[in-house]
Amino acid sequence: MIGLEYKIKLGNWLSKIAPRYNLIWQERFGYKGAKGKTNRERLIEQKSATANGETTEPTSEPTEDTSPSPSSTTRPNYSVTIGSEVFSSESKNEVVSIKVARGIGLPTDKCELLLAASDSYSFEKGDELKVELGYDNSLKPVFNGFVEDIECLLAKVRVTGLGPAVLLLQLKLNRVYLNQTAGNIVTKIAKEANVQVQNVSDGITLPTYVIDEHSNAYDHILNLAERSNFDAYINENEKLVFKEWGGGKNYTIQYGEEITSLRTLDFSPLYASTRVYGESPSSMKGSDTGHWLTKQEVKGEAGSKLVMSIDDPAIKDKKTAEAVAKARKSKLEYTFGVAVEIVGNPEVKLGDTVTLKDVPFSNIKGPLEVRSVQHYFSKAKGFTTTINCWRRQ
Repeated sequence: MIGLEYKIKLGNWLSKIAPRYNLIWQERFGYKGAKGKTNRERLIEQKSATANGETTEPTSEPTEDTSPSPSSTTRPNYSVTIGSEVFSSESKNEVVSIKVARGIGLPTDKCELLLAASDSYSFEKGDELKVELGYDNSLKPVFNGFVEDIECLLAKVRVTGLGPAVLLLQLKLNRVYLNQTAGNIVTKIAKEANVQVQNVSDGITLPTYVIDEHSNAYDHILNLAERSNFDAYINENEKLVFKEWGGGKNYTIQYGEEITSLRTLDFSPLYASTRVYGESPSSMKGSDTGHWLTKQEVKGEAGSKLVMSIDDPAIKDKKTAEAVAKARKSKLEYTFGVAVEIVGNPEVKLGDTVTLKDVPFSNIKGPLEVRSVQHYFSKAKGFTTTINCWRRQ
């Protein structure tokens, strides 16, 4: 291999330097030269010397093989399976970039692949699409779905994949459920859509719940989740989750080491309280009675400030109305968010929490709930993960 030499110094953009040597920037950052120091260590020394007023010239590396040894650094890696074809970093570099977006409450997960143009690809629309990301031989699944579109560009092929939630979006039913919990209804809907479930909690009990063709099955699941203060999403194993947020696994992200960008988000709502109106006075007789239309008012309230009023014909008694009002108000309490881009981490999942350590902003304290995750992989930028988080203020 031809020897290459470059002086790494403060102010360099590794994402621009690394591709010249067919490296990802993380590899260039962790690369050890002949003196046994990584580029990271040398840059820290330069920064320290600069802060102390010293003038130092970074030591250039001797001419040598620029491919880092497996023992000195971890290499971002991927595996993409489309139909019967498998693409990996060990193959011919067909993969130009990978984008994966997954979220709680979003219509569906999405994956976008850019491949080098070729007439030898055999995959087609409807084929299974799986993406794994990670480092070295430790890969984690980040997307499971199917090919929704294939677009041929001038020198590339764009493959778009969608997650299993599409099956729920496409399903429209006419059903009446009697004396069922929200969880039971969701389980039955998922079964009709051929979507597997993993964690489904009961939630509120509804004496009568009607599903018709005016809304798709996924809309009904989201509405049932709102009534019970639950989250609804498809996890990385293609299974439906329908439950109250429970904290998940906590990840500590260190400022100055893992964070590449950060911005805060303001979700301050117009309303601070909720009032839910049902359709029946059955709280006087029991929620299983059937004389819904009377002059009695079924109402549940949560909070006392500016009120958001909601009409919900599925609510038949005061107790359920109060539970739903409380659930709706709970969502209004999420008024603060953070979007943070970090060095790629395929471990972070929807429903987990992150704690940002040593961030120089006083309002970013305590655990943040992970609401969406986006992974990006390319030869120029390397592997990054953007996490969108919420928190009650």
